[in-house]
Amino acid sequence: MFGYITPMTEELKVRENELYKSIYCGLCSAMGEHICTSNRLTLSYDIVFLALVRACVTGENISVKKKRCMVHPIIPKNRANIPETLKYCASASALLTYYKVLDDINDKPTLKARLKQPSARRFRKKAGLPSLDRVIATHLAELSSLEKSGGSLDRNADCFGRVLGEVFSYGLDCPELRDMGVHIGRWIYIIDAAEDLEKDRKSGEYNPLSCYDVLPKEAIAVACTLELEAAYNAFNSIEVKNTELKPIINNILTLGMPRAQNKITGDKND
Repeated sequence: MFGYITPMTEELKVRENELYKSIYCGLCSAMGEHICTSNRLTLSYDIVFLALVRACVTGENISVKKKRCMVHPIIPKNRANIPETLKYCASASALLTYYKVLDDINDKPTLKARLKQPSARRFRKKAGLPSLDRVIATHLAELSSLEKSGGSLDRNADCFGRVLGEVFSYGLDCPELRDMGVHIGRWIYIIDAAEDLEKDRKSGEYNPLSCYDVLPKEAIAVACTLELEAAYNAFNSIEVKNTELKPIINNILTLGMPRAQNKITGDKND
C-alpha cells in the first residue's frame, strides 16, 4: 500500500501506543499464517488502520499475549489476536498487493516488477475472497481506463475511493463505513498523485496533476482536508462497539494523516 496512514504516536497514551503496536504485530502474524511468510513483507500501516477500524466497528474481542517471532526471537513482544478481523485484513491486503503489482507492470514492465508477479498471484489465490476480488478488479479496470484517457483528478480519485469503500465495509452492513473508506481512498489517491508529480514528469508516466506547471499545493491541501473531515465525520457517526480503539483511530485521522499531508503539500496552518 502507500504508508500515509500513520498515528502521531507522541500524542497517543502509552497503553494506546502499546495496543497499536500489538495489532501491527498481530496482523504481521496473520499475514504469515493465512497467506504466506513472504506476504509479511507487504505489511503497511494502511492495513493496520483497516484492522483498527474493522475491529472498532465489529467489537470483536482483542486478546494480547507476549510472543516471539523471527524478527524478535529473543525478547517477546505483545501480539494482538483478533481472529476474524486480522484474517480478513490479511486477505484484503493480499488482493491489494496483487493489483498493485499488476499496475506496476502495466505502467512500466521492468524485470523487477515482473519478478513480483508469481508471488502476487499466490497471494491472490490464498486470499480466498472472490467477490471482493471481482469488485476490486472492476473498479481498478475503470480507473485504468480513466487514466489512459486522461481522466480528471476528481473522477480518478472517486474511482479509487470506491475500491477502499468496498474493502472497508466488505461483509458488514454499515454504509457509514463504506463512506469512510471512499473518502480515505480519495485522500490517498490525491496525496499520492501530489507526491509523485515530479517523479512522474521525469519518467513520462501518467499523473492527473501533470496539467499544472507548478503543483497547486494550497488547492490540494484544501481538497485533502475536506476528504479527511468527511472520513472523520463518517466514522464518528457509527455507534462503535470497541471504544478502546476509537481514540487511536481519531488520532490517525486528525493528527497522523494531516501530518503526512503537510509534508507533501507544505501546508503550515496545522
